[in-house]
Amino acid sequence: MKTNTILAVAFLCMVGFIDAASAQTADKKPNILYFHVDNTSVGDWGCYGGAYPLGAKTSNLDRFAAEGLKLTNYNVESQCTPSRAALMTGRYSVRTGCTTALPGAGLVAWEVTIADKLKELGYNSACYGKWHMGEDVGRLPTDKGFNYWYGLAGTWDVAAWPDDPWFKKEEFEPEHMLESKATGDLRHMKVLDKEVRRNIDLEFLDKAGRWMEDSKAKDKPFFIYFNHSNIHFPVLPRKEYEHSSNGGAVGDCVQMIDGDFKVLLDKLDALGLRENTIVIFAGDNGRDTSFHGPGNRGASGHWRGGYFSTSEGNNRTAGIIRWPGKIQPRTSDEMMHITDWFPTLMHMVGHPEKVPTDRVLDGVDQSAFITGKQEHSNRDSFMMFFDTQLVGMRFKNFKVLTHKVEDGASPIQKLAIPNIFNLAVNPDEDTAYNYDEPSSWVLYKVFMPAARKLQESLQKDSVHFGAPLDFNPYKK
Repeated sequence: MKTNTILAVAFLCMVGFIDAASAQTADKKPNILYFHVDNTSVGDWGCYGGAYPLGAKTSNLDRFAAEGLKLTNYNVESQCTPSRAALMTGRYSVRTGCTTALPGAGLVAWEVTIADKLKELGYNSACYGKWHMGEDVGRLPTDKGFNYWYGLAGTWDVAAWPDDPWFKKEEFEPEHMLESKATGDLRHMKVLDKEVRRNIDLEFLDKAGRWMEDSKAKDKPFFIYFNHSNIHFPVLPRKEYEHSSNGGAVGDCVQMIDGDFKVLLDKLDALGLRENTIVIFAGDNGRDTSFHGPGNRGASGHWRGGYFSTSEGNNRTAGIIRWPGKIQPRTSDEMMHITDWFPTLMHMVGHPEKVPTDRVLDGVDQSAFITGKQEHSNRDSFMMFFDTQLVGMRFKNFKVLTHKVEDGASPIQKLAIPNIFNLAVNPDEDTAYNYDEPSSWVLYKVFMPAARKLQESLQKDSVHFGAPLDFNPYKK
């Protein structure tokens, strides 16, 4: 505690307004564990009515969902990089330049992350697994607020390269698992191949557990950004999970995520940190139905589409948050977007003044809604993008699309007339217009004014794809 805080607490204890135990916890910042799953949709999890049709069981996540707030209208961006950048910065991907999962995207030094602000508050922050928001020193987790990182800079696809005979012929350098312990530090730890990929989450779990122990010993709050490797291709369950489900490798990996999540929850319990830890389980985009279609169908639940599409099965995924005694356990269909986590968490840890005001944040504070102090979300819409293209908008139960992408192997199609779907009655998104109940007002009264406002804002506040590290949109 700061000196003035210590003196104030000591005085309150002396005059009997609070006891010593209460005083000790009054200034105790909550820990944060953000468990990010890769390429999963709501149909993968039992608590969302899924998993079991895929031949899998997710009893641990189902129990966790019953202890917190389960969001059935949690929305992300269309690909890994855009979603992760939106999470870290509270800004749409078109503002940060992190618009595609392909190489070349990366956060510039000017961008501020959740980890940056938590570091200012004394948090001990660690990132495990995929970063995917820049591959060079200056753009890595330890350059953006984290004290430690062990993972990979890009995508898990690269784990298959060392086994490819065509790759071997070219004698290219394979990709490595990376470690960084400080700003500017980067170490190549070992070659990333399929076997390393298969077992890598065990390393993440071990390191995360020891990070919790160390933070507790130092009496410091922690922020752990845990990026599980699954269910990203190559789909490789660990040996103890092989054939554990009735759903093949995909079902096995669903159950592996469920088991690994329990390992971290159990660690919190063993350290006595359950009550003072905000735990978030969330996806980054829908499951791959493009490149590993067989066995992956149905992941989207009752929504249409998956990975790399403009359909709800990609943009709407799992989002669950628990904080015992602070968050009222329930299920809500109120809208939340991945950009909301930044301002929301700053409010939840008691420091709203840390929300940046020198740039545009697209996220809104959802702390009152999440904790149950208000019934409704502070959001009723969000814009949708694919790469740099504005492709549409969600407004309440309506969806406007000016462009459509069916899956990861399909082109971006410009629609002659924007499609308008009422998702309340058409979750399959197969009836663009219902002239018995015309909804064209959503296009004219909601989408077009919002699109104009966004474009005007982007002219002043946006980083272009491939921008140099020192780029600042306000110093053009």
